[in-house]
Amino acid sequence: MGFHIFNYAVYLRTLPNILSATGLTILFLGIAVAPLIHGTIIEELNFTEFKDKFLYVGGTGPDNYSYIQDAIDNAVDGDTIFVFNDSSPYEECLEINSRISLIGEDKESTIIIGDCIEKLITVRGRQVTISGFTIKTNNSKRYPYYGIYIQRDETTITGNIILNIETGISVMSNYNKIIDNEFVNSGMFISHTENYNTVLNNYVNGKPLVYLNTIFNKKINNAGQVILINCINITVENTDISNTYYGILLSNSRFCKVKANKLNNSNIFLMDSSKNEILNNKICFIKRRTMYLTLGINLQASDENIVSGNNISSIQGYGLQIYISNENIISGNNIQNNHLAIRLDDSNSNTIKNNNFIGNSRKVSFIDCKCNKWDANFWGRNRIFPKLIKGSITIVPPGFGTPGKYLPWFNLDWHPAKIPYNITL
Repeated sequence: MGFHIFNYAVYLRTLPNILSATGLTILFLGIAVAPLIHGTIIEELNFTEFKDKFLYVGGTGPDNYSYIQDAIDNAVDGDTIFVFNDSSPYEECLEINSRISLIGEDKESTIIIGDCIEKLITVRGRQVTISGFTIKTNNSKRYPYYGIYIQRDETTITGNIILNIETGISVMSNYNKIIDNEFVNSGMFISHTENYNTVLNNYVNGKPLVYLNTIFNKKINNAGQVILINCINITVENTDISNTYYGILLSNSRFCKVKANKLNNSNIFLMDSSKNEILNNKICFIKRRTMYLTLGINLQASDENIVSGNNISSIQGYGLQIYISNENIISGNNIQNNHLAIRLDDSNSNTIKNNNFIGNSRKVSFIDCKCNKWDANFWGRNRIFPKLIKGSITIVPPGFGTPGKYLPWFNLDWHPAKIPYNITL
């Protein structure tokens, strides 16, 4: 009768508090049974290659890593990287290309600080999990622009605090789970082409992050941030939103009303969204952004919307941008003390009437636009003659390293208002 020889290697998946006390992977080596048949070992089977692998950052283990990125670079698909808080903060910018889990010991005290220009954590691998961290910027600087930038599907971001980063999580893929995170002076962005994501139980500045996908006929009146994807007839009313750049975001949504909201250092952004009404909102004090344009209200590829009765002021950029958007009505707004009141790009047949343009560094800019109607706006002073509005048309598009060529173009407001309109909220 013969026996096989088994050399078992079993590791214990310890709980974080046990790991904190040891800093070591605990291995139990099975006792080899080595009967002899005619003085010879018949066979030895080694099962160690079947175990999952834990890598550790910080802590007191002799083989623990000092840097998170070093552990990521040495991990393979299926590995878990556990990060102790005793070496926190970790001043790193991370790139994840493998299917790994990155777990912090405690979300309050396991801190990643980014000093990178654009992205603090970039996720390029599928089925990545990130949990248990505070992720924040160096308070003395305005970057990075993104906290976690998700490029691949099936990423799970759960149980984190994201602090003072303009866009805390940016989702550019599908089938991701964003659950139980806290955003402080931060928030989320989801690309308008990505629809199959789960966003649950997240908070922005202590208020719910309201994320609706393919929802009809609903009212929202308490939120720290609002994201509507593929929605119809949603009313967002009387919310007070601050310090999350995309305060109210509509993507591929129709017949929605955004009215009587107060947005401080937060904006209203429509992407591929038509026939909506943006009414009687106060949007003010938006700081200059890290990388991209600073906008109070942004219509992007969005047609036939009504923007009326809003107070848009003290924006360190454009009060209102209309980008590749047609047949919108912009009326009765107070657009005041911004760097630029309105910018139009490749947008046609819009009506801009009865607005106040007061105290802006520049009033209007447009490029490659046709058939826009300007009428009865107040341009900062009493005017007897029509108001000449300067813009341009592209003759030769800019190329790589070469500037474009442009022809000056003009619109007219034939009946400029002589006194400002009384627009109050």
